[in-house]
Formats: sequence, structure tokens, C-alpha cells
Amino acid sequence: MGNILIGKEKFQEYAFESEPEFEAAVIENSKFLFGKDSVYIDIKKRLGKGYNKGIPDGYVVDFTDPKSPQLYIVENELASHDVYGHISEQIARFSTIITTSKSSIRDMLIKEIKKDEVLNEEILNRLDKSSFDNLDQLMINLVEKTKIKIAIIIDDSEEELGLVLENFRNKPDVLLLQRYIKDDKTAYFCEPLIQEIQEGLGIIKKDADIREFDTIVCAAFEEGFKKAYVEKNAWWAIRLSQRAREKLKYLAIYEKSPIASVQNLAEIERIEPYEDTGKFIIYLKNKQKISPIKYDRPGSAPQSPRFTTYKKLISSKTLSELWG
Repeated sequence: MGNILIGKEKFQEYAFESEPEFEAAVIENSKFLFGKDSVYIDIKKRLGKGYNKGIPDGYVVDFTDPKSPQLYIVENELASHDVYGHISEQIARFSTIITTSKSSIRDMLIKEIKKDEVLNEEILNRLDKSSFDNLDQLMINLVEKTKIKIAIIIDDSEEELGLVLENFRNKPDVLLLQRYIKDDKTAYFCEPLIQEIQEGLGIIKKDADIREFDTIVCAAFEEGFKKAYVEKNAWWAIRLSQRAREKLKYLAIYEKSPIASVQNLAEIERIEPYEDTGKFIIYLKNKQKISPIKYDRPGSAPQSPRFTTYKKLISSKTLSELWG
């Protein structure tokens, strides 16, 4: 068990006693886990055909990009469950359901949302900024024209889970939620869905737009640059959500001092799970030299992966311009 210090108060980790208790905490913190522009749909209905039936714990509609919203099937799990026998089986079922039962998912969500006045109003209010006129249009797009994703929310990081998820072609996103207690106060620690995108874009404002990026910039020392980028045509051990993996098309390298600039760019050939780390390896092609984008002021050099656009990358002369 770990501790969290908040000011001078020490909060001690307090495990969830049951899945319903954990699920209540997920719903309470859904805006932190999935972003402020998300809508958590607490609906449990059996879906699927034959042996491939399952009951998702819930769904999330992510309106971060209102022009291209995203639907997630949610699986809330305690790490104490058998990772191999339970979680992997559930994900396999949901993957099959997504492929074979799209119309059932669409019709069920439309019916259940319309029955819930508060939920229906929350979703309809977000349609004003979207390209959809009504709930039916939105759901047709989410289910039939956009790839449905799976998100696992768990209360502890397990190496076994990373090993299991390597077997899935479309690897689900894993979100961490832990509870800490001091007297009658409760605090939560979480690793949210869009954290790596927010950090990668240097987002501080709550209403910042995270839609525009297609390039990841990674910092490298000389030895790592030669070993990975030059010799292996790859870069690895990067945490990437499904959304980021779909958007990224290029990788650039910021070579640390004494070079202190970005001058190497490559196209992304494919992205695959990296060993059992829960992170990814990016394989590269068509590597090229670009005009140096130079370090120009303290704080402009990336310490961890940063996101930008190809258009900015080829037009910027300094790192400040690149992130600006």
C-alpha cells in the first residue's frame, strides 16, 4: 500500500472492496478519467450472439473533437480478478461484439439514452458544436463509421495485464484509478485517457483544443539516437493511447546537447506493443534530414514526447515556434 501527501496530510491507499464500489468511483470520476468533454453512459445490457455474448460495464462518448466524437466500451475491473481467465475473456468477447453486433449496439444505445432525460439532454447539448443533427445520426456515426474502442479501468497496474493485451490487435486503453483515505476524506489517483496527449501538446488550459497533431517529437541522447533511430529504424517504450496511435503519421527526433535541435524526421510505418511494458514501439520508414529546428530558450526543449503537426515541423526554425 502506498501513500499520497496532500499539503501536510498523508492519505493511505484504501483498496476497493467490491466491483460495484469501484464502478461507483469510476462514474464519479469519469470526467477526470475520460476528459471534461466526455459523457459516461451507465447502461448494462447483454450484447452479442451465440457464445460471443457479454455485458459491458458502460460506455463513454468522447466529444473532445466534436466533429469526430469517439465511442468507448468500458470494462471496470479490480486487479484482484484473474487477468488471464476473466479480463482477457471479456475483451475478446467485446472485440467480437464490436465486429458482429453493430446494429444491436446502435439501437440499444439510442433506446436507452432516449429513456434517460438527463443523459439525453447532456448528449443533445453537445450536438450544437458537432456535425450531427440528432442522436440517431450521432450513434450511426459512432457505431458504423468510426471504430469503437475498448477502455479498461483498473485499480492497480499489473504486468500480467500488459502481457495479455499484447495478444489483441487493437490494444485497449488502460486507465488507472486508485483510492486514498485520511479520516473522513477521500482522494483519488488516476492515469486518464488523454493524459499523454495533453502533456504531449503542453496543454494547461482546461478548454484547450487537442485535435490537431500528426507528429510526435522524441528527445534522444547520441547513443540512443544511433542505436534506435539510425540502426533499428525505430523508437520505443512510448505510452500512446488508441487515439494517438490512429493520428500519428510522423516521428521526429530532438537531439540533446551539444546538437540541441530537431533535424531528423521519418514516416511512421507501424506501431506495435513493446514487450510487456504497456508501451509501444514505432517502426519508421523514409527517414530524412530537415532544416534544423533549434533550441532557443529555457523550457522549449522536450523532456518527454511532444506532439505537433508536420506542417509546423517543416516551417519552424526554433522549438518555441514548433510548440507555439
